[in-house]
Amino acid sequence: MKTWRALTRNTLALLALAGGSAFAQTFPNKQITFVVPWPAGGPADLAARAVANDLKTALGQNTIVENPAGAGGSIGTTKALAAPADGYTVIVSSQQELIMAPMVYKSAAYKPDDARAVALLGHTALMLVTRKDLPAASMAEFAALMKTSPKPLSYCTPGLGTLYPVVVEKMSALAQAKALHVPYPALGQCLNDIAGGTVDFAVVPVAGPFPGYVDNGSIKAIAVLSNTPSARLPKLPPVTATKGFESLTTSFWAGFHVSAKTPDAVVEVLNKAIYAALAKPEVRGPIEAAGATVFPPMSPKQANDYYLKDAREIETLAKGMGFAKQ
Repeated sequence: MKTWRALTRNTLALLALAGGSAFAQTFPNKQITFVVPWPAGGPADLAARAVANDLKTALGQNTIVENPAGAGGSIGTTKALAAPADGYTVIVSSQQELIMAPMVYKSAAYKPDDARAVALLGHTALMLVTRKDLPAASMAEFAALMKTSPKPLSYCTPGLGTLYPVVVEKMSALAQAKALHVPYPALGQCLNDIAGGTVDFAVVPVAGPFPGYVDNGSIKAIAVLSNTPSARLPKLPPVTATKGFESLTTSFWAGFHVSAKTPDAVVEVLNKAIYAALAKPEVRGPIEAAGATVFPPMSPKQANDYYLKDAREIETLAKGMGFAKQ
């Protein structure tokens, strides 16, 4: 009986492998949809369209981009993860919709482990900025000020359900201090009030319009939350140069995800095609021009390990922050 059961298990396993291999050999044989869960025209949308356009030729199938936006990216992500797990629906992803949204939005009918990374696209460093008259010129001085200020320093973000307050929570813990969170509808308004002196500090990307505030002197940059200087602001010291803050390195990343149930062989096809596209100057050029650093090629396992490690770290940091599902 045991021998029969073992033979049955082995036969089923071989059939599954054969089926997966056959499926991969015919993949893709129809249209691939890239789901960007944000409005058209943003950085993620532009990157998705550049990659999707290249894959039309590389994979020999039509590729389209859809933008089912809303609820912190959870509406489009939920829709994509509900599609068949066959590789024909790819999520253009980030920490926001895959990790943060399930903590904040009722519409997020998934958890991070329901998705698997196909490839990571690029990452953007963050920087700590303050009002220009804040009496701190380095990370060490800023941390000391956080501890000794008679009232908590105030910081603004585009909302509790984003990664920004999680980063500041970690910074505050490392400084053994508290900060006052002031949520805003958008980072632009937040930066304007720092420039106006009504908010003390913020963490923002070293990309888009934000370095311009530093260039024109309307705000002050303290450190880049990285272990290397930023090409955009090369004189800005990395946070790892300050003792006690070596673990504060943080960046926003974007990538491509599919359902966790998608066959390995199909993920491998997508992985190779996406990284081949990102190796082309006409694809990666606009991504880098927007301030992102394109990741070096990774295997699907390397990309997924990176993703899940980040998810566990963010979930740990976010515990106790008082997220209320909307």
